[in-house]
Amino acid sequence: MAGLTRRRVLGLGGAAAVALAAGCRPRAARAERPNVLLVTLDTTRADHLGCYGYARPTSPALDAIANDGLVYTRAIAPGTWTLPSHASLFTGKVPTSHGARYDPNGSLVLTSAIPDRPGLSGYRVRGVLPTETTLAGVLGKAGYRTGGAGGGPWLKKVFGLGTGFEWWDDDGIGSVNGRSAADLNARALPWLDGVAEPFLLFLNYFDAHGPLQPPRDYAARFLSEPVAPGARPSPEQMLALYDAEISYADHHLGEVVALLKRRGLYDRTWIIVTSDHGELFGEHGARGHGNQPYQEVLHVPFVSKPPRGDAAPGERAEWVQLTDVMPLVLDRFGLPRPEGIQGGVPPKLGRPVMAESYVLSALNPTGDWLAIIQDDWKLMWNSQGRSELYDLANDPREQTNVFDRQPERVAALERVMNAYLGQLPRSQDTAPAREVDAATREALKSLGYLH
Repeated sequence: MAGLTRRRVLGLGGAAAVALAAGCRPRAARAERPNVLLVTLDTTRADHLGCYGYARPTSPALDAIANDGLVYTRAIAPGTWTLPSHASLFTGKVPTSHGARYDPNGSLVLTSAIPDRPGLSGYRVRGVLPTETTLAGVLGKAGYRTGGAGGGPWLKKVFGLGTGFEWWDDDGIGSVNGRSAADLNARALPWLDGVAEPFLLFLNYFDAHGPLQPPRDYAARFLSEPVAPGARPSPEQMLALYDAEISYADHHLGEVVALLKRRGLYDRTWIIVTSDHGELFGEHGARGHGNQPYQEVLHVPFVSKPPRGDAAPGERAEWVQLTDVMPLVLDRFGLPRPEGIQGGVPPKLGRPVMAESYVLSALNPTGDWLAIIQDDWKLMWNSQGRSELYDLANDPREQTNVFDRQPERVAALERVMNAYLGQLPRSQDTAPAREVDAATREALKSLGYLH
């Protein structure tokens, strides 16, 4: 992506790239059965991080991790919001296959009937089914201790993202801004400080998700002038508050790394930091996320600091998605991949680079969106006939929609997309309908998911 000038791009992928990179420096002893620290910086765009060329000092802790690892410059989220993207991260499946998404027939009822929308029985979703095989479940059976802590309401146990973890903490997720990074660390650091090796620890820092309310001292670092009491922040102030929230989460990520180093675990721990999606701040005339799959929403960070002896630092230019984390880890550990997953080991993904965004039609008139990227061409297919096509190589900010000028390319991309989605296995949500608890509903409402 544009602006990445600090690091040398490794044009090779897979084992060849790792072997060549490792040969550039004395090889340390290869860590057997390394620990895994898997982190999602919720709602964090890649282009607002120092290791991706951003000028503001939002991410010194992540940048330090990146200096010791690999930065994937073309990472694409498989979904446009938290639940489907995290489900892909944990199962190695794309949203069509794992099924965790908005669904008018889903078994999890978020609200009761909406009086003025008689065609809608309520906001419903499907969660991760308890029968799904997850990264935590596979590593747990291999002898790993597994723990996870979520910061946002979609990480509550009811939605199934804790499937396979022996310890899953979602206490205190009920405020307007989820659970802060400080509160998350207060629960996760004691677990990390006492756990035996090898372990998998997953952390979800939710701070960069709106509403943007960073601590005052963090806001002051990025605001040229404070937001007046009761006033709506200007677009520039919104970006400054967003950067402040990223910085706050990054500071607490640094606390986790510091603990690893104090325990002598840093070199034996594989650290993977990514995000579930980004955010629109007025680009393309839109704000937020969860709908249109523009690059501001899909292009996420993917930083991998391998355990010692695996690879030298650098940049990787191949496409990668959250779906690939599970097979990437299992391949390194010599564990078999579960049947039916779509993730692959970069650069050989074995599937198209895609994102899926399904909405409740009674609430969102823009319809469903699918995105496919091939040879730097990106088709955004829309169920309401508003499809768009962009040449990312020459138009990375997606300013010129060339859908009407390239009918043959559109048709070719649609064929690839439809053929791939059509042959995928589907999960079966046969559980009886049940309402989500009131505290979780209120948290989702306060964050704008329910209206």
